Amino acid sequence: MDPDGDGLGRSGGEGYLRYEKDGAVIRDIEWRGPDLRRSGKPERLAFGRAAPIPDARDISDVIIGSSPRAAALREQIRLYAEYDSPVLLTGETGAGKELIARELHRLSARRGRPFIALNAGAVPETLAGAELFGHTKGAFTGAVAEREGAFVAADGGSLFLDEIGDAPMSVQTQLLRVLDDGVAAKIGSRQGVKTDFRLISATNIDLARNVEAGTFRRDLFYRINVLSIDAPPLRERGDDAVEIAEHFIRTHEDERLRNAYLTPKAADRLKAYLYPGNIRELRNIVQRALVHARGGKILAEHVGIAPAERKSASKTVDVSTAKELVGRFAVLKALKQTGGNVVKAAELAGRSRSSVHAMTKEFGAGGVTAEYERLRGELRSMLED
Repeated sequence: MDPDGDGLGRSGGEGYLRYEKDGAVIRDIEWRGPDLRRSGKPERLAFGRAAPIPDARDISDVIIGSSPRAAALREQIRLYAEYDSPVLLTGETGAGKELIARELHRLSARRGRPFIALNAGAVPETLAGAELFGHTKGAFTGAVAEREGAFVAADGGSLFLDEIGDAPMSVQTQLLRVLDDGVAAKIGSRQGVKTDFRLISATNIDLARNVEAGTFRRDLFYRINVLSIDAPPLRERGDDAVEIAEHFIRTHEDERLRNAYLTPKAADRLKAYLYPGNIRELRNIVQRALVHARGGKILAEHVGIAPAERKSASKTVDVSTAKELVGRFAVLKALKQTGGNVVKAAELAGRSRSSVHAMTKEFGAGGVTAEYERLRGELRSMLED
């Protein structure tokens, strides 16, 4: 469904709305209370201001694990939730940065207001203005209805900008302007709207290095990096993998699978694995194991590849293969940064247009982001070895 004519698909249910483009999640909206509703203007999201709804969950039911790293993380979240200062979340892909952001919001005084999650790295430059600021009806070709942008949608709540290190320079500039002024105006309107939100950003790259390289604004880096939380990789969290796996089993959406349990050997295999994909990979491992175990006893073979096999396999990668992977990764990153523009991506990656076009056909529009994330994890594992 694309009611605004902006190329974004909408999906979701009660209390939740997701915006997607070419298979990549652009924006998530979550709210509490019944007052997210259609206003009198077509396709415009109106955010009500409900009183905070009590949430009885303890943070230990969300950030799971008995390791010292998990305990320190929970304590840091509790502390930072009391303040409105911007927070920068760092850590590897799949380490749970968005979960941390949602906990910062849930435990804060803003918990009754919207939580807006925007993938800054997946927003094409051509859509950035409309996505961040919104637009009036008829502001540009295809703007068939008025639309609220993320800056105003997050008013009173929290704005989570994921992959901020991959944001185009134009998006960085627009964000800095709103942080400085606290005002956002829709495209096609001269009327600015005051907005007040807590900014939570996340990245899996070294932003300080990007600042020195000139690809990330130094002034924006200082604005978003007031408080910082580093999401520890799962391999550094002791036996937390088993506790998290058991949580995934207990809370599985399919009730038939919730009575499954790990055998000691299966638990040992989970403890020994290095998890290059972190918690996200663990979730997939558990899902696969549950299917093979049919909701019963989960054996070691249900868990999947042995840690020793995975580690030795990663070390067999030769230099030529590594160079090929880096080259493909560069093209995929260029496609992401240019919103899938083959011509611009070819120039950015220093490749021929035909080779870039062939890669887009190989993976499809929605598969580029998935392959980009897979290669990023594979390259990181190679470097660690």
